Order: sequence, then C-alpha cells, then structure tokens
Amino acid sequence: MKYLPLFLVALVAILSGCADKDKKGDAAAFGDSTDNIYDQPLPERSGNPDNADYETLKSETVYFAYDSFTIEAKERPKLDKLANYLSNNTNTKIVIAGHTDSRGTPQYNLALSEKRANAVRQYLIGLGANGGNISTVGYGEDRPASEGESESAWGQNRRAAPGILR
Repeated sequence: MKYLPLFLVALVAILSGCADKDKKGDAAAFGDSTDNIYDQPLPERSGNPDNADYETLKSETVYFAYDSFTIEAKERPKLDKLANYLSNNTNTKIVIAGHTDSRGTPQYNLALSEKRANAVRQYLIGLGANGGNISTVGYGEDRPASEGESESAWGQNRRAAPGILR
C-alpha cells in the first residue's frame, strides 16, 4: 500500500505521454500536403487560375469566440470574399486549417479545431464553392499564431486559416 502513490504517478506519466503521441499521429495522418502550407513560398498571381492569390487567402483567416465553432457575423464578409474568389478560380484547391488556443485538453482542442475548419468549409460550400476543392485539417493548439497566455494571444490562436493545397 505504501507504493500506491508512486504507482499512480507513474501511471499518469505514461498515459500523458501516450496522449501526446496519439495527438501528433492524428495531425500527421493528414499527409505532407498540409504539413507545410504556411512555410512554402507561394507563386505570384500571373493570370493563371491554377495559381491562387496568396494575399487573398491570407487575409481571409476567420477568428472564433472561446469554445465555439460558430462563424460570427463580423467574420462572414471574409468568407464571402473567399467564396467569390474560389468561384472565379475553379482550379484552386485550398485547405482550411483549424486551430485553438492552449486552454482545454489536447483531445478536445483537436476536435474543436476540426469543427472550426469544417464550419468554414460548409459555409463556403453553402455560398457555391466547390467542396471537392476544399480540404480541412485540425491542428488543435499545436500551431499557435501567437505565443503567450493572454486573451490577446488566445484570440489570435482561435482561428481557421485557408491555405493552398499543392
């Protein structure tokens, strides 16, 4: 009985390590095409509809309220603009990357980030965008836009960001 607390601490440490491994494995399951969409240099628009206008995509990041995947009215004009862009550039394929702030469990944040990405995808489809050209991925809290533990940082991290699929 005197070893029970030590046993419980060891068990918690083992289970915590497994949860992190599973989380990273889930993100990696989406493949290489979404792993580095923000790290690649993107082509300038040259009149070719296959080359997406990166500035258009970058400026259409949608932000969410805490613990929500509802697209707020103030964010909808961004998606209206993006849907119009996709309608005029029918060969453009994008990925919507969902993100959360650091609060919540890793599993909850991963699920919430996926819901955010899917909410944006469904909204775009509802406006006439081709769903076959829109993929989604959820990163949870793994790729913060802003480091820190403040409302300002958290607000920047609760987002769904479009990027180009190659």
